[in-house]
Amino acid sequence: MRRLFITLVCSFMLLLLSASPAVSAADQSARPNVIVILADDMGYGDVTALNRQSRIPTPNLDKLARQGLVFTDAHAAGSYCVPSRYGLLTGRYMWRTRLGSGGNLANFAGTLIEPGRRTIANLMQDAGYQTGLVGKWHQGIDWKLHDESEREQIRVDPNYQNFKNIDFASPVLKGINDYGFAYSFATAGSAEMNPSTFIVNNRAAVIPTLTTAEAKEKYSEWYGRDDNIIAEGYTMDRLVPTLSNKACEFVETAVRVKPDQPFFLYYAMTTPHNPIVPNEEFVGKSQAGTYGDFVVELDFHVGRLLQNLKDLGIADNTLVFFTSDNGPVDRTRGYPQRWVRGDTQIYGHDSTGDCSGWKGGLEEGGHRVPFIVRWPAKIKPGEACATTIVFNDVLPTLAEMLNVKIDNKTAEDGVSFYPALTGASRPVSFHKAIIHNHHNGHFAVRQGPFKLIMKGPKTVEEVLDPRVPVKYQLYDLDKDIAESTDVADKHPEKVKQMHAILKQYVKAGRSQSE
Repeated sequence: MRRLFITLVCSFMLLLLSASPAVSAADQSARPNVIVILADDMGYGDVTALNRQSRIPTPNLDKLARQGLVFTDAHAAGSYCVPSRYGLLTGRYMWRTRLGSGGNLANFAGTLIEPGRRTIANLMQDAGYQTGLVGKWHQGIDWKLHDESEREQIRVDPNYQNFKNIDFASPVLKGINDYGFAYSFATAGSAEMNPSTFIVNNRAAVIPTLTTAEAKEKYSEWYGRDDNIIAEGYTMDRLVPTLSNKACEFVETAVRVKPDQPFFLYYAMTTPHNPIVPNEEFVGKSQAGTYGDFVVELDFHVGRLLQNLKDLGIADNTLVFFTSDNGPVDRTRGYPQRWVRGDTQIYGHDSTGDCSGWKGGLEEGGHRVPFIVRWPAKIKPGEACATTIVFNDVLPTLAEMLNVKIDNKTAEDGVSFYPALTGASRPVSFHKAIIHNHHNGHFAVRQGPFKLIMKGPKTVEEVLDPRVPVKYQLYDLDKDIAESTDVADKHPEKVKQMHAILKQYVKAGRSQSE
């Protein structure tokens, strides 16, 4: 283990030193460090600064909101993990990929992002940034197999159990570092997903060998799945602190090794996604049960990273985004016992605030997320912005900030909201419309205050097929954020026009003009 640790540290240092082309000192000083912090399954209503009724203390996120700009109408690119992260990384809707609308990745599925597609990390690396990812990937990894005949099965089978066929000792055939990240310390997916090991620069840090039963016997508890393959030393109580340590280490190393070269960090936290297992020092710190305590732990580690920026003297010229990959899970239905340490009751706390719906759905609670941006050098603190944005917009926003042009095969569904950051322009939206999709495949279109939910078509082919029946629901979110009153019958022309937008976006292969 000691030899592996030394090897990994050396590899990290070499990657940072060689990651990017030379950039002039003048260019460097004009370009901020950039950190994207992504929570996992955290609701808009969990942050006290965004929801006065929250029963969860979030002092660090509240401070971030006071120091930055809060987007009150920000949306994940999907209402669950995979489409949300795909949109953030590529600026494109995931329903355009091989998975389609409602698709998800199996535990050992191959990479989702298409060969040659430019990601946000590619953009930043090409602009001279040191790039790193710490945390949850969940965009697929191509593991080396001993028997290649099972390659297609492994791409689609969520319960693939032939672990002996996976060569965990070898570097992956394709993984995180192939998408613009010079450094990565990651989990393949959510905390409970296989394999339960850290993946460092495209290879397993420790080869997973333990079964769930063996992990329970060794550690007295295991809050993962019943069919996990687990590495020695990989425990749920160590997961969150370890990722926090690595995020801080990346920043510190980047600053000390290349002080004249800015860095980009994508810190994809695994909290508060199940397993809901707050560490002991956070138990009882909220008034919203175990889930609330887990959010308190998340807030602590966000604060730790922000304090790190201050201690290093780089906070003023570091652009920090904080958001969540989608809305919260409906905890009123409970969780499987194996995923929870303690009581799951929410004690009157509403993670979605005034919105209805949950993760996976088309209601606002499934995809309207907290979205806070701080950049003391450029952004006026303590303001709120009602401009509608979506994760697809982050890549083109950074491109505009850096004065980097992107081609028409990049971020086809994203548009820059950089003018909203600086206060130069804050319209209702920079989009003609944005698209939401349900985990079952159904679509919705958002335009201005209106949201049209279409139940019927579940694939892009069905969207374009006039024979597929469609049932409409239309809501005026300015008047009805809870989506309690369907006004489709009162606005038939609006329904027709918004449905036509979805068809147009599907046919064109993009939602932004070339």
